[in-house]
Amino acid sequence: MEYSLRLAMISSIAALCITTYIAFTCWRLGRLHADPARLFGPRWLAKLFARMNATIAWLAGVRLRTSEGPGLQTTSARPFIYVWHPHGFVSYCPTMIIGQLAVNAEPHGYEWYAACAPVLFKIPVLGDIISVTNGRSVARASLEALLKAGKTFAIQPGGIKEQAQTLHDQEQAFFASKLGFIRLAIKYGRPLMPLYIFGENQLYKRVHGLEWLTRSIQSLTGLTLPIVTAKWGLPQAGLLPIATDIHVRWGNAIDVGDPDDNPSDARVEEVFQLYLVELQRIFDENASVCLPPEVAARGLRIVRL
Repeated sequence: MEYSLRLAMISSIAALCITTYIAFTCWRLGRLHADPARLFGPRWLAKLFARMNATIAWLAGVRLRTSEGPGLQTTSARPFIYVWHPHGFVSYCPTMIIGQLAVNAEPHGYEWYAACAPVLFKIPVLGDIISVTNGRSVARASLEALLKAGKTFAIQPGGIKEQAQTLHDQEQAFFASKLGFIRLAIKYGRPLMPLYIFGENQLYKRVHGLEWLTRSIQSLTGLTLPIVTAKWGLPQAGLLPIATDIHVRWGNAIDVGDPDDNPSDARVEEVFQLYLVELQRIFDENASVCLPPEVAARGLRIVRL
């Protein structure tokens, strides 16, 4: 009798595990092929995950001290495309702190999505949490699907190239040569809103001389992992960043003019120069109070790839 009871319990647990695994696998496969403009999972779950991430950051000593700037009071008939800087070693703050804004329809009253490297969505659990909390692939088709549906997103224009060259003692902003984020904004007539996350680069410290290892990891896995130390000097301890005060500054919106399916290079460059002026203004007016003095003194390095 006792043996039969144990066997029944084991069978029930095994059946539950198998059913859960099948359900999870089906959900993941469905998510990977779903419309990017569709919300994944219930909103209460998205807000729970976002709050969990923010709590983890708070416990690690990463605190959002201030979030201000003219962009917070700006309104537009069309949703802004948010453009954040810098990328940082792992885009910690956009994931762990600012992600709450996306699912809570802040700061302008509508939910938005965060553009992420496609490889992240292939990682079980992590990719699912990112999807539920409004993360979407940075692939152009995904971003266009959002814009066509009347939705919007936040994008980091430097991408993995900026990530691979992130430094803790030099602020940088990388831009791809084709300026795809500006071309998309012009195509759909969406104003651009730059924001700078002061403190993102100081969450970890780069270990110089190991760039070859980052390149090797990327070629083997597709993941970009700069070699860094974290809290207490621990190597590659992504969940244990150095305690840092974070300051977010929202800039003035950049009007891109009327929609144009195929903007000229001259028009793209004109909008880009307006964008750079505003980005530089944000940095110059806030760096001295939001960054370590020696980092602020080095200024913002602009890199066009």
